[in-house]
Amino acid sequence: MTTALTSHATFDSEIRTTSSDSLIVRYYRGIRLVSERLRDRAPGDTFTPAFDYPELNDTWEEFFSVARASWTGLDDYGDKRLTLLDLTRNPATRTGKTPASLLMVARAVRHIRRTGEPVLLFTPSSGNKAIALRDAVGRALRLGLADPDELRIVTLTPRGTLYKFRRDPLIDSDELRRLNPLMVYEGDDPAAVKRIGAEFTRVLSAPGHGPWRVWQSLNIANYQAADCCRAFFEYEFGDGPGRRLHAHAVSSAYGLLGYQRGLDLLASLGLPVRQPGFLLVQHSETSDMVRHFLRARTGEEPRVEYRHDSRTGLLRQDASPHFPRTTWSERENLEPTFYTKEPPTAPEMTGLMKAHGGSGVIVSLQECLARYGEVRRYLRGTGCELPDDPRTLGEWSLVMALTGVFNAVDRGLADGFGDLVVHGSGVYHRPVGEGVRPDQVQVVTDAQHMALLVSEAR
Repeated sequence: MTTALTSHATFDSEIRTTSSDSLIVRYYRGIRLVSERLRDRAPGDTFTPAFDYPELNDTWEEFFSVARASWTGLDDYGDKRLTLLDLTRNPATRTGKTPASLLMVARAVRHIRRTGEPVLLFTPSSGNKAIALRDAVGRALRLGLADPDELRIVTLTPRGTLYKFRRDPLIDSDELRRLNPLMVYEGDDPAAVKRIGAEFTRVLSAPGHGPWRVWQSLNIANYQAADCCRAFFEYEFGDGPGRRLHAHAVSSAYGLLGYQRGLDLLASLGLPVRQPGFLLVQHSETSDMVRHFLRARTGEEPRVEYRHDSRTGLLRQDASPHFPRTTWSERENLEPTFYTKEPPTAPEMTGLMKAHGGSGVIVSLQECLARYGEVRRYLRGTGCELPDDPRTLGEWSLVMALTGVFNAVDRGLADGFGDLVVHGSGVYHRPVGEGVRPDQVQVVTDAQHMALLVSEAR
């Protein structure tokens, strides 16, 4: 009892700030503590605001109020207990990128107030990072935390993911749309937006392009302070016996690495933590993290041979439990949110899985559709309900994650774990009548074109 009381007191004094429903407000102490340890992770060759946050007041608490989560028990699957860690509670975004985006905008505003320098946030994105950052900037402007000429946001998105965007205050206002352009790249390689974005940041940061400081926000350190809150939330609400496995549909696994950093912080404070294993779920088009793990485990390049089923038209394989058993294509872009190839985070994630257990599984669209009704039943009543018609789904991350969990359990990849936690990082419908019109975006060809359009919008 004494140990439990001591742990509770330590958590309250070091991590928990209030009883707010907002992850950020609730764990503001913990965010500041982990941010102190992130200061040396910021890139030194580009502008990055300090990991410094405003003092909480009613306005800032309202700004952070949409950074919510829930810990919801699902029906068991076989002998496994399933829990949904839902990170999509902001109705304006329905993605897990909301908390990090709010914290980044808070840092930008803090820099503006401290130095008087205006800040232009920039992110290349397949959709969700851009959606969440635009929402956070819009909230800051609406609440009067910054003026439109002090805080701006520019995003660059592949044309193929434009359907993910909904109308927002930055779109509907002519002035705000001019100052905060949603830019679209029409090239064949979606991942090129990162290369173009890096060059855009360099060009726009050069003298003569404007008074603002350009912040390219893609660095993982900018996300980890927020993703630590997943560990804080689990520590406070995640009871239950059994060895735990955390499952996540990933591109670069920012969320899981941030979660692990939060877990490490709790352990460094002497708090009793449950170190889980990890299950990575990917699609075949960008499956490099799963493949990296398999190479590290076997020393060989993972390959499978598919055979064509003439009756069903499907490709089938039974040799590897890590690859789709059935698919329509060996190279399939199931969810364009996941577009990063050869992510630099793969070695760190593989190291965690080798140390603590877990595995990786690649899922196909055919498998997700075959499981769709089952997944829909598991999510009923959670706030992450799926539409009747899967063709109207605009974000497949959560469906992928649960399909991957079911497949992993069926194939023995989750053996040794009795408690499976699914990170709900994205689920929303395609916007109907609320999408972005072609005349509300700026189609660009390269970094110089982007810089010219932004400079002209002053």
